[in-house]
Amino acid sequence: MEQSIGQKTELLELSREAIFVVDNSGKIVFWNRGAEQLYGWKRDEVLGKSPAELLHTELPRSMPQIENILRRESHWDCELRHTTRQGNVITVASRWALWRDSTGQVLGRFQLDTDITKRKQVEQELRVLSGRLLSLRDEERRRFARDLHDSVGQLLAGASMNLSLVQKKISEANPDCLKLLNEGNTLLDEALREIRTLSYLLHPPLLDEVGLLSALRWYVAGFSERSQIKVELEVPENLGRFRRELELALFRIVQESLTNVHRHSSSSTAKITVTRLPNQVRLKVEDQGKGMTLPLAVHEQNSSGVGISGIRERVRQLGGQMQIRSGNWGTALEVLFPVEESAPSQGVSAAGQ
Repeated sequence: MEQSIGQKTELLELSREAIFVVDNSGKIVFWNRGAEQLYGWKRDEVLGKSPAELLHTELPRSMPQIENILRRESHWDCELRHTTRQGNVITVASRWALWRDSTGQVLGRFQLDTDITKRKQVEQELRVLSGRLLSLRDEERRRFARDLHDSVGQLLAGASMNLSLVQKKISEANPDCLKLLNEGNTLLDEALREIRTLSYLLHPPLLDEVGLLSALRWYVAGFSERSQIKVELEVPENLGRFRRELELALFRIVQESLTNVHRHSSSSTAKITVTRLPNQVRLKVEDQGKGMTLPLAVHEQNSSGVGISGIRERVRQLGGQMQIRSGNWGTALEVLFPVEESAPSQGVSAAGQ
């Protein structure tokens, strides 16, 4: 068996990738120079041994599941963590395929490993940096919202009160002046409302004070009024509180998603569903618009604003999962986050805001 492999694998020795073959008993029968360089063991030291035991392989699935996949598919791709002879834990991009004879009989399997440890380290560093940038952006929004409310908002409120006092002192004998004052006071009131709305959109105080449910109700009601898009909000009354980072992420995802609905979908309706499960919380945002092409190309992601990329990054930072489905029926975005504390009993109520 080893001789027949050797006759056909001269080219495999030229590869820089780690390549080895195991027989049906799970023992190594071929081990190329790339594998020697990556893992540290010479060929004579590994022949007849189990690669999983030798490399202390951390498999994402059980072997029976992997074998079923290989019977159905031409290959199986995954990321594995291996331990080298020197004791270093490395991450590899691994491709597995069945090794068959000319009659189609399975003789074993072929495995090709590419070291991606440095790439994974860079990705982790980028995730940490991205998380810090998100936190800085959220904190800047919080500070800007507070400054708007406490400085500009208070100045406008003071100017409005002064105008009201002047109105009382001006005689109705001068109706033109009184009219101008009335108009000025009305404009100040509108400016004050806009400042407060902008401040709340940057960082809603309800989110910190009473939690996600109230903040979502407030935001959805205002969004529907501004956009003329009817939004149905379905959230459990006993949703409870989550940690600050998770509540903020869920609120921002709703905010970004509805902004994309308004800008891109041409949908007149949308639906938001929040479900609390044991140790998980699920958020789903749906519309009945024109849909989008999936997967999103880079320029399409950019055309969606920071929405899709921003949502994906928030989900990644908190260890969640994200799925987008789209078609001529519309678009549905669903995210799932882990929650440490146990969930309360379900009691979902629908509230169209």
